Amino acid sequence: MERPRMEKCLEVFVLLMEDEKVYMDPFLTFDSICRWIGIGKKDMDRYLKEQFGCGGADILKAYRGAVPLHFLEKYGILL
Repeated sequence: MERPRMEKCLEVFVLLMEDEKVYMDPFLTFDSICRWIGIGKKDMDRYLKEQFGCGGADILKAYRGAVPLHFLEKYGILL
């Protein structure tokens, strides 16, 4: 896939994770995010590994893992 298209897909992925917080849906998968964006899971995973050193499923897992820590630090609530 062309680099400009991959960069646009990455931009949308970041928007979905950072602004829309789609990772809060426990049933959401990296595969479904890729379908929303309109890119193949393997292509997006490879691009994320090139850019960040880890794949999409790992990024999704990391975001989900950060939520309980955020609530504990900010509100004193242990999830």
